[in-house]
Amino acid sequence: MFQHRVSVTDCVRHGGAGDESLSMSVSFNHTIIGAHDPAASAEFYLEVLGARRTEDWGPFVNIVLDDDTLLQFATAPVNDPIHLAFLMNDDEFDRGYAALRRRDVEHWADPQMRRPGEVSTDDGRRVYFRDPSGHLLEMLTQPYV
Repeated sequence: MFQHRVSVTDCVRHGGAGDESLSMSVSFNHTIIGAHDPAASAEFYLEVLGARRTEDWGPFVNIVLDDDTLLQFATAPVNDPIHLAFLMNDDEFDRGYAALRRRDVEHWADPQMRRPGEVSTDDGRRVYFRDPSGHLLEMLTQPYV
């Protein structure tokens, strides 16, 4: 019996095993964010980023961004905070920044945290702040690349 074998290298190099329906562009789908209080963190992201709720399952409190990226919050120790940057238009930035100010969230114009209470206006607008678990977040209106 003849068996056709396709190497993993060929699948990666050529976008599949000969079936064009298997080829797909790469995009970011989801991430799990460790949180001291997953529900409180999800609420914070909902208000600041304008995300939307979706169904929770297992240990995860889930929200979805406008591009359908899933953010999953789970109880976990936060020993090493992560950095997440969110690209948004000017209206969303204004809405998110207003939410930070309403919540009295400390924020900076630089990642080194030397310019408190400011928004950077170099190459669009940027602001850095921490979520309820201490992760360093960034909202920006112009991409880096």
